[in-house]
Amino acid sequence: MEQRSIQTLKEEFWRMADNARTQTEYLADKKLQYLEHASLDVLKRIFVQYRYFTISYISDLALLVYRLPFGNLRSLLADFLNDELGNGQHEQAHQRIYDDFLVSLGMSQDELEADAHQTNLRLLGEISDLVMKESPWYAVGLRGMGGECLCQVYLAAMHAYFMKNPAIQEMKDRLDQRFWDIHTGEIDIEHRERLREALMAAVDRDPAALEGLVGGYKKSKGVFDRFWDNIFEAADVASHVPGKKD
Repeated sequence: MEQRSIQTLKEEFWRMADNARTQTEYLADKKLQYLEHASLDVLKRIFVQYRYFTISYISDLALLVYRLPFGNLRSLLADFLNDELGNGQHEQAHQRIYDDFLVSLGMSQDELEADAHQTNLRLLGEISDLVMKESPWYAVGLRGMGGECLCQVYLAAMHAYFMKNPAIQEMKDRLDQRFWDIHTGEIDIEHRERLREALMAAVDRDPAALEGLVGGYKKSKGVFDRFWDNIFEAADVASHVPGKKD
């Protein structure tokens, strides 16, 4: 009876996670359609604001690995962190290859270091605090599941639309696409599948972990939605995005 109860809870959790992902896909698609027609200057402003998320994600993933107990899930997330950091090769770190993409767009180092949207900096700081202060399972839902699953939804929509942009089409042959090859392809799909398997094994050992996972994952969804609203605000394009007001 207890085992059936755990199985039921697991099934309800993944229905919730899948529904949240579907909702995120809808919102991301709706918001990011604008990238297909934006000017190159606006695209650059949007891209550079997303840069701060990639930097914060890597640091938070390291904090998450630090907090988790020894076991398969910790080792798996450490493996993901190693990928993010370039597997021992700094020039292959994901934040570095994202910068290489921006440089291939024609952005200078000064442009790469443009001021971040202050509300987003506070939001990212809040997330880092939660990773350290909440339960490790909450942190997994927030940064492990959220970072691997919901982030990829926005990245896939982002890439699909900006690649249709005429300004991007004119320079597509010289763009450094490595970041997008990683985050919109089979590698991210494999990561999600491996994470799901490790999470369910962890829940089998500790069913109480589900409560934290649910709370962190729901928080992550809200963070992504607000983060992207703020990115458009920073790029001064809010009036062009469906659902946004001036």
